[in-house]
Amino acid sequence: MATDGPRLDKNLWRTARGERCALATCRGACCVNGIWVDLAHVQRILNAAAAIRPFMAAQYAADEDRWFGDETLETADFASGIGLPTAVAPRADGSGRQGCVFVRADHKCALQLASEAAGLPWPGLKPFDCATYPILRSDGVVQVDDESARHHPGADCQQGGPTQRTMHEVFAEEIALCLPQGAQPTDEPT
Repeated sequence: MATDGPRLDKNLWRTARGERCALATCRGACCVNGIWVDLAHVQRILNAAAAIRPFMAAQYAADEDRWFGDETLETADFASGIGLPTAVAPRADGSGRQGCVFVRADHKCALQLASEAAGLPWPGLKPFDCATYPILRSDGVVQVDDESARHHPGADCQQGGPTQRTMHEVFAEEIALCLPQGAQPTDEPT
């Protein structure tokens, strides 16, 4: 891999606990706290509000002013340098669990469904860190996000029994989104 791209953490080469999860099993466990979204992407989502509303739970669709929190996060990890959190509220599935306002009762993401309906290429309107989860790009390092899974059981995006595959094999698509276009992970971490 080129030296000007992100560094790959060694945790990408450990053996995965299982294969990629299925939404029916995990029920969007990773969406419990919402996600930080680049300010420019927040504006893109708000500009597409009319296309997104039909895919959202009715109680959250009506007021896009409540889709994001007021807190800001300044970090070079965002192209604009600023992130806003998605709002978190009781999940539409009636489980009593909290979740991102874009998660529907069927555990699907309204942003992803709106993107698919509009024919947008992946990841469309879906926030970058959602599209790459459980892979995280932070401070120039691409790594497995172990911290979220530690706090939210079932949010490691793996299911089934043991596998012989590594994390970088199971989550190759997510890693590819984190790398400069055309770059591939090397056989060993750098």
